[in-house]
Amino acid sequence: MNERSPALGLVAFFFSIIFTIPVNGSAYEVSTVLNGASITGQVIFKGPVPHPRPFGLIVYPDMDLCERISDGKGHRLLRDFSVSENGGFQDVVVAVQNVSRGKPFPGKEVLIGIKDCEFRPFVSVVRDGETMSFLNHDDVIHDIQTYSIVANRRGDRIFDRAALPNSRLSQAIKVPGDNKIVWTQCGKHSFMQSWSYAVDNPYYAITGPDGRFSIKDLPPGRYRVTAWHPFMKLREQSVDLSTNSQGKVNFEFGK
Repeated sequence: MNERSPALGLVAFFFSIIFTIPVNGSAYEVSTVLNGASITGQVIFKGPVPHPRPFGLIVYPDMDLCERISDGKGHRLLRDFSVSENGGFQDVVVAVQNVSRGKPFPGKEVLIGIKDCEFRPFVSVVRDGETMSFLNHDDVIHDIQTYSIVANRRGDRIFDRAALPNSRLSQAIKVPGDNKIVWTQCGKHSFMQSWSYAVDNPYYAITGPDGRFSIKDLPPGRYRVTAWHPFMKLREQSVDLSTNSQGKVNFEFGK
């Protein structure tokens, strides 16, 4: 997933900067964006949708709790792919790469809920140095294990902590090196999994049930836009944006 810096249009300088503030010591700077552009589009999955992965609950602890979400036959189904009837592909992170300045980040915490032995959301976005919080609504302890993923393999452990019953667990995360993918599972219940994509600027979106997305307030310029799902090959496109323009970018997965 090596990335090349896009050639930003010079016009961005005149429309995007009134003042700049460094963010967490990173290269990204917050600036006022005047007459910003936007990117909208849709992510589609074509072809047969992969089946959910079954996990036999009889071999796991806390079966009475975890079987609240099951197939009724003693299996927990991990649905890695959420696709609508019209092919809208949910849980895809669409990100504009290598943006050096612009609007501020929306917040400093990623919140993942735990209920009935399930992480929600399934896909999220993280930032190096950001706080990752888990809100455990279950009456049992969950073992939160978070790793980086490198070349489709489990890499460095980021943290491993217990989420106590009906409590909140917060941890500042350090994403190793230039890694982009963070994977979280419960050490007690391996079907409890969630995925996060690391960003270094706030120009991203996660697709909803219809696969649509919108990214606003971009300084004018030429950008490389990527679409990531934890079980698919990264897609990318380039888009040119002028003042107050709306770029259209669609992605197709599957087949």
